[in-house]
Amino acid sequence: MTETLTLMMEQLIPKDNLQDDTDHHKTTRGLTKKPINTADDKEFTQDEVRQVMEGFKSKKAPGPDGITSETLKLLYKGIPNTITYIYNECLRTGLFPTNWKTARILPVTKPG
Repeated sequence: MTETLTLMMEQLIPKDNLQDDTDHHKTTRGLTKKPINTADDKEFTQDEVRQVMEGFKSKKAPGPDGITSETLKLLYKGIPNTITYIYNECLRTGLFPTNWKTARILPVTKPG
């Protein structure tokens, strides 16, 4: 089980590359260095993450990492504490995996 989880983590959350940051990512990193001191600065709850995961649309094309929304939903069902922890760590540290910063845009095809 540990080997499987380690492999999944290496694939799902590759090393963060500061050179890939956009201005938005740089700003977010800067904000994570400031102390948390407002009511809005709270960690995600497991319920919040679950609600977001449940809102993912099925049958959408995966991102560049090849992970579908259905895969993420199943992963969350299996290890909800870990997934919630990962998202909170990204916000706390300001480190966001490069694959999470890109999108694969598919051309729109019209029926006909």
